[in-house]
Amino acid sequence: MPNESPQVYWTAIANIVAERPYGPGGQETRSGTKHFQPGAKVYIIDWFPGTCDAVTVIGHHRKSHQLMKLVMSVNFLENFRTKVCYSPAVCRIIEEYVADEGGPHSLTQEFAEQLCEVLPVWKTMQ
Repeated sequence: MPNESPQVYWTAIANIVAERPYGPGGQETRSGTKHFQPGAKVYIIDWFPGTCDAVTVIGHHRKSHQLMKLVMSVNFLENFRTKVCYSPAVCRIIEEYVADEGGPHSLTQEFAEQLCEVLPVWKTMQ
């Protein structure tokens, strides 16, 4: 049995905003999002550069605490940074995503840094 090191990925990481506007005209505020608690860490694994408003993230669901992958608005994210993802469960979801979707981007340090530069700009455009 060969001693293989597990696959790791560079990802952009963000936190879910503490409060966000909700309802007509943003008159109400809600904490976090429907799926994530405020401040939850999410791994950003893909983006939609043509639309400049949504990213694909992986994080722990607020109630079931199971890892989940979904597309969410960049407006619900803050504190962007890059980091190497060592979590075997998150890496498995990334591998499944790349296999299913054929992700156009490889998760390298350069790509993660590019996301961290561009996504805050997207937030100001909304």
